Amino acid sequence: MKRILVFSDTHDDLRLCRKIIKNIPSDLIIHSGDYVSDAQRLRQEFTERELLYVKGNCDMLAYAPDEEIVELGGVKIYIVHGHRHSVKFEDQYKTLARAAREAGCRAAVFGHTHVSYCRDEDGLLLLNPGSSKYGGSYGVIEIENEEPSACVIHDQMMF
Repeated sequence: MKRILVFSDTHDDLRLCRKIIKNIPSDLIIHSGDYVSDAQRLRQEFTERELLYVKGNCDMLAYAPDEEIVELGGVKIYIVHGHRHSVKFEDQYKTLARAAREAGCRAAVFGHTHVSYCRDEDGLLLLNPGSSKYGGSYGVIEIENEEPSACVIHDQMMF
């Protein structure tokens, strides 16, 4: 089994990320934007873990990709922040889902709304971990036998 920790919209508050990374083993960490500098700090602190990140709407001047595609455990995952995919304006994230499917992905990770979302939409797993700063939440993707599953966890200790 492969495990991925997913964070988004940290906005200069890494308390939850650090706590989770220290206590939950993972094969990969994803930061889906807003603040790239936070993701870069996590990468420096946790050098033994692979960490991928994309830039968000608050990272316009940051040197980082707008999107990433990673394959782990036989599953391709599309990673974006979501502001370029109208995620604040679409109920079922159709623009994002279309882009992920066109890229041949089985899962899509995004942020931007600060509201968590985790559903399988017609064979495409969509995961927004919510904001680790404003919602105290993060996501976990597990891949077993080339099948992804995910959940969002709200850490009540952050409030």
